[in-house]
Amino acid sequence: MCCSGLGLWAKKDRDDFEEYAMDKLEAMLSENVTKLSKAEPMEAEESSKLARLIYNSMTTSGRVYHSMMHVFDISQTMNDPILILSALFHDVIYYQIDKTFDEAQIETLEGLLVPDSEPLKLKPSFDESLINSIIELYGLEPGSELPKSGTNEFLSAIIGVRLLQKWLSPEHLIQIATCIEATIPFRPVIDGKTPMDRLYDRLAAVANEKSESWLVETVRMAAATANCDLCSFDSNDRDFFLDSSWKLIPEGRPILLQEDCPLMEFLLECHALMGRSSFLQGAVPKIFQSFRQVPSDSEMEDKQRKTRDNLSLVIVYGEVRLLQMMCLVAFAKAVGEDPLSVPLRPYLGLEVLEPTKANPTLTSAERQIRHWLISGRRAGFDWDPASSSLGRYLFDTLGTKGISELVEVGKSHEKGSKEILNHLPKTMVEAIGSNLAKHFPEKEESYLQVSKKFGVST
Repeated sequence: MCCSGLGLWAKKDRDDFEEYAMDKLEAMLSENVTKLSKAEPMEAEESSKLARLIYNSMTTSGRVYHSMMHVFDISQTMNDPILILSALFHDVIYYQIDKTFDEAQIETLEGLLVPDSEPLKLKPSFDESLINSIIELYGLEPGSELPKSGTNEFLSAIIGVRLLQKWLSPEHLIQIATCIEATIPFRPVIDGKTPMDRLYDRLAAVANEKSESWLVETVRMAAATANCDLCSFDSNDRDFFLDSSWKLIPEGRPILLQEDCPLMEFLLECHALMGRSSFLQGAVPKIFQSFRQVPSDSEMEDKQRKTRDNLSLVIVYGEVRLLQMMCLVAFAKAVGEDPLSVPLRPYLGLEVLEPTKANPTLTSAERQIRHWLISGRRAGFDWDPASSSLGRYLFDTLGTKGISELVEVGKSHEKGSKEILNHLPKTMVEAIGSNLAKHFPEKEESYLQVSKKFGVST
């Protein structure tokens, strides 16, 4: 199992983490290259330079999930040097988030791409046989535009291979590129062939001099790398899975990282989260990879079962958070605020003081949801605190069924409609309005008046 190490750094400042991460990266590079290399050892200055490129790549402003800790998380249980080196480089490029390449990346990718091409495009020919082999391994062609799916992995593999070729053999470099290719997610079975079957076919064409056992073992290592990359999905550590899911949110909606992000943006994101969760439920068979019974059918079934259990929890938690945002946006509109411009962060700092207690008949899953709402996720953010007292109030008062029913009501209206307040008990509208009045004293009278216009009398 891969476990999040974020808690270790919750109270550490950025400089402390950078020093820790750089030391760890340098050690991982040096130790694992040494295990594979028959050439000269990696000098401290060289490992430091490679570590710096990896660290800078993984700590850009838009990276929250695909960060330095992600590399440390997924490599935690790896013991094969090929897998570890693959993990170190597999996400150094994430073009959709970073939007550009830094100076060290540009230098390493020199001669690969048509200058200033958008979308990114490969040059029409290459003298480097290893680069031609990786292009073929990824199912690409010289001169072609890079596809939406697989570009990050391909460019990350090129960087890893070019930086490591001083020490490693072409055989090892191809294995690393193969492992990184396998981390392209959510690919279907085509004509009866899985992504690993298709990867095997391309690897066999590229490395046609290698034995069958080498080809099979390489693709099995690739499948293992892919499964570690998505290890939060089947983790027994549900906090790790929720944190991983939540860290992906601002990578898809970066406006949330801005201090003046509008309230409406988080409501839209909560709607989007529910859509992604539904997609992932259907995509569970595509998440993990196996090649020629490694992992076995029973192991794959266990991974998929755990994944469905984890997704079920996040869906319920997501519904609570969605209803929370529906209510906050509705209240903002009711007092004349524009949720497209009023800042999100002050609203998420709301503390609902109404006492509630847990329903004694809660299932174990519901108790977990309530724990997250009260005690919080492991990772809190400026754009979303770890705990949610309004979410707790809604959950304790309405229950899981009531939350789901009201979410469906909200979905039947325009996003952010005030109508959701007409489906809440008037006592709840009064309670939320009263707490908002204390939280926003300049709007106190307006919030206190909301319950006179909205709510269902009981």
